[in-house]
Amino acid sequence: MARNVFSIAIGNLASKGLGIVRELLFAASFGTGDTAAAFRIAQTGFQLPSQALVGDALSAGLLPLYRKLSAESKDSARVLVLVACFYGLIFSAVVTILLYLYSESAARFIAPAVEPSVLAVASGLLKVLALATPFYVLSGTISFVEASFGSFGAIAWRPVLLNVGSIAGVGLAVLFHVDHWLATAILISHVLFFMWTVLELRRLDRLMPEGPIAVTVVRQIGSRFARNMLPLLGLPLIAQVNVLVERIVSSWIGTSVIPSVDYSRFIADTTVQLIAMPLGVLTMSKHGGVDTKEARTHIRDVSATIVLIAFPLAVIISQNAEDIIRTLFARGAFNEQSISSTADVLRWMGGALGMTITAYYLVKALNSQLRNVEALMITIAACSANMLVNVLLWRSYGAQTVGMAVASYSMVLFTLSFTRLHLWRELGPFLAVVVGCCFVQFVLTRYLAEGLAYPYGLIASCVATLVLWGVLSIVVPPLRTAARPVLCRIPVIKSVFR
Repeated sequence: MARNVFSIAIGNLASKGLGIVRELLFAASFGTGDTAAAFRIAQTGFQLPSQALVGDALSAGLLPLYRKLSAESKDSARVLVLVACFYGLIFSAVVTILLYLYSESAARFIAPAVEPSVLAVASGLLKVLALATPFYVLSGTISFVEASFGSFGAIAWRPVLLNVGSIAGVGLAVLFHVDHWLATAILISHVLFFMWTVLELRRLDRLMPEGPIAVTVVRQIGSRFARNMLPLLGLPLIAQVNVLVERIVSSWIGTSVIPSVDYSRFIADTTVQLIAMPLGVLTMSKHGGVDTKEARTHIRDVSATIVLIAFPLAVIISQNAEDIIRTLFARGAFNEQSISSTADVLRWMGGALGMTITAYYLVKALNSQLRNVEALMITIAACSANMLVNVLLWRSYGAQTVGMAVASYSMVLFTLSFTRLHLWRELGPFLAVVVGCCFVQFVLTRYLAEGLAYPYGLIASCVATLVLWGVLSIVVPPLRTAARPVLCRIPVIKSVFR
């Protein structure tokens, strides 16, 4: 398991390294101006119907069922893949046609308060991105099938290729002064990745069943897959409605807030993808479809380790939001106004990361046990809190509202998922110790951040956090237990954990 986590984490790390380069180039070239807003609107229109399906619903609906069918019959598992691809092809064909024909209406629906010139650029970019939908959905399906073989290359390296395409798009758009390259390069990267996943799956297994399969068997498998996916379709629906409301509210606050939210989300999502995503995928591939004592112990232990990593990270980001934004993006077209609006969002969004990262994993844990209806209900409650905060408070708090809404979403999701997995009794005392230590960290880093000028306050806060939690993870027994899987792999202190 550790080798697989490492493989995904390395791929994600490489991706995020390129992602940082992408965001730096994008911020320096377009800042939070009209082109940046138009691209983010088009990107949202492309991702609304497809990203959540591939990233969450499809992985949770396909992986556990594929694992079960593989144990029963290899041919049945292959039929499942063909059925999933067939459904995905129909879905993506409909989405592509609708987005292409009604791109302007979609852009206006996503951001009703932006200027007509911004909508025109967003519409053109969305037409190009719409063509990538079939390749995105089908390659995502194949990637999760590959994971069931214990091979995580596609999942690990997919973001790398897509980020290379995005970086190329920014460079070409700036070089030729033509905005459509922002989307065209991404389309090309999706096509290339789809071709790679098909070749990779053929290397691992044959695509077609070895013998003839009765129509009734195909129908049964298709029905079984549909029943497993049906509760999960509510997850992307409510999640994307949540994103849509966030985009609409952002356009009401101001066009520049739209890219500011995405810059903040890049930082927050990076932590989720590096920490919770690989562990969630591995839990589903290793314990998918079962609710045994071993699976529950695994979920408890992994959750404790995530809490220990994520909560201190949330404090450091919240306390140093403006300095982090300044360090990453303050160059070129990214001016002081861009820094201020982005930091307003990140301060709240980053402060909630401890709950966000842990809750993401816990929802995946529920999916791994095929408790998809529970995961749906929890997500609906969390998204409802998010949307309420956005709609009710944006006039009073401006750009901060989006970050506050994300914090409310994370708090509800974390509390309810923790409850449904019955972790309070086992991890409640441990969580209390972590929160107490986070308070000490908060006081220390606040003093350093306010007492030292940029960038020394940020550097001192990061060093103090590492030293503080390094010592606490060794001397405090509950933290020591949770830290063991991580720290025992560091040669210098490995002997302490023997």
